[in-house]
Amino acid sequence: MNNKLTKSYWGVESNGKFTDNNSKTLSIILPGIGYLLDRSYLDYSKQLCLQMGYDVLEIEYGFHITRAKFDPSKEFDILVSETINVIERSIIKDYDNIIIIGKSIGTCVQIMVNKHFRDKITKNIYISPIDKTVSLGITTNSLIITGSADPLLNSNNLTNIKETNGSNLLFIENANHALDIKDDVIKTIDALKEVLQAEKDFLEK
Repeated sequence: MNNKLTKSYWGVESNGKFTDNNSKTLSIILPGIGYLLDRSYLDYSKQLCLQMGYDVLEIEYGFHITRAKFDPSKEFDILVSETINVIERSIIKDYDNIIIIGKSIGTCVQIMVNKHFRDKITKNIYISPIDKTVSLGITTNSLIITGSADPLLNSNNLTNIKETNGSNLLFIENANHALDIKDDVIKTIDALKEVLQAEKDFLEK
């Protein structure tokens, strides 16, 4: 299986790119609005999952394909519905474990996917969660990765994240919403390595 297609609200075929590793563990990757699947944290997270022997399902949103503007206030529920539809169409075998890795708005979609599939999701990695993520309710047994210079997560919600039971927090000093460290390429790469190691350790537990 390579792709599962479904008609999107945005007028194109919305698809999930599936990589079959003949595994009993599936990793689902949910991008952000402007942070697409080929960006470093998502691409290397995918590669890490493949290295660990997992099947991988990458979700490409309809508005990404058409390069349309996305309005979270009006279209978030549509995005969630389409994502769930793609996941349901793409899963054709039983898994012992399903992991979700989300970035930014993808972490909000991630929470709704968890609620839909209930106990089927065993672990979650939230990369750069936003204020809406916290208001929706971060799940337990999760790894949360954020930076001190992220303007999309306020201080109150950062405190709430720190107090979330059953979660592990990786807090990167001076990292922005993309988890880049301004004017310091080396520290940005070091942060990427730190995140990937934290993901690996979390997934191996």
